[in-house]
Amino acid sequence: MKPVHLAVGKFNIDIITKLNQIPSPDERSFTDILEILPGGSATNYSVAVNRLGHSSKLYAKTGKSSILNSLMVPLAEEGVGLEFVEHLDVKPSSAIIFLRDDGSISIVRKTTSSLLPSSGDVMRFSGMFDIIHFASIPPESIPKEIRTKLITYDPGAYASSYDGRRVDILFVNEKEHELLKSRVNADMVVVKRGSRGAYVYGSEECVTPALKIQAIDTTGAGDVFDAAFNVFMLEGEGIEDVLKYAIVASGLKVTRIGGISSPSLVEVMQRLKSEKLEVKCRA
Repeated sequence: MKPVHLAVGKFNIDIITKLNQIPSPDERSFTDILEILPGGSATNYSVAVNRLGHSSKLYAKTGKSSILNSLMVPLAEEGVGLEFVEHLDVKPSSAIIFLRDDGSISIVRKTTSSLLPSSGDVMRFSGMFDIIHFASIPPESIPKEIRTKLITYDPGAYASSYDGRRVDILFVNEKEHELLKSRVNADMVVVKRGSRGAYVYGSEECVTPALKIQAIDTTGAGDVFDAAFNVFMLEGEGIEDVLKYAIVASGLKVTRIGGISSPSLVEVMQRLKSEKLEVKCRA
């Protein structure tokens, strides 16, 4: 039976466009990319988990919108379980994502605070899933006592409010790690370094480079990394191989537009065969 992941976070409307700079008043600007896609870290994570061979369900609160309803269709087609998504009578959260020629992005977010899940909301899922992943939501959304095999957390924009709440795996980027490392309370910390790869520390320390690849859109790359890392951790792989899978999956993602454009398991395995990723570990 496939392991089942619960992704806790947001379901957003992502408006993605390619624009190197904002036009001046009355200036015309044209782009070859302007798309409206499902978004939110938990959403991206859920799709990636399914494409990598596990099952996923999404817990998020969303506003009411005909656009948002249409964006749920591709998630259902991917096999993401949506029965726990709650629809509230408020405006949905959304983001405008600006892509640049060098693959870097800028994001303008509109978050509706009433759509953030509480720890009480999540507590009702205790004992129901193999893993619960909390994605880009405040730490107080994580119940202090909840039964599951693995609790993982990627605070994202909420890293500054991380209070040392206990989790099994904490995912951060380098800037976030510097901000909160004295408060870390996890068995394993995974530090994502973008084009410079990633490193892990806990029972052992490992470091790996990134794929040498031309980035088009880095939106959701960290979420895909988290998903691949968790999938292969649950599969019982050693940390060296887990890191390789995560690096390859997130590397392939940045060659595609949109946070849900994660690779399949077949694509990851094929790319691994042609890559010589050197992971260095020490106890």
